[in-house]
Amino acid sequence: MSLLTEKEILNYAFKMAIEMEQKRQAKYAFLARNARDKKLQELFGNFAVTSRRRIALMKTEMKNLNIG
Repeated sequence: MSLLTEKEILNYAFKMAIEMEQKRQAKYAFLARNARDKKLQELFGNFAVTSRRRIALMKTEMKNLNIG
């Protein structure tokens, strides 16, 4: 049985974090589109944008760490 390398563990952790963030982003985008209240639309829209930025940041960090 072989042990996972640090790189493999980091790769897995980043991929899981990105997957969870993508689900969160999709949920916020859905709520922004379907909310009737303008303030809620704006709030959820901002959350969705923040999630997209976080995803981009994680992907950039994966490139910097030469994983993924």
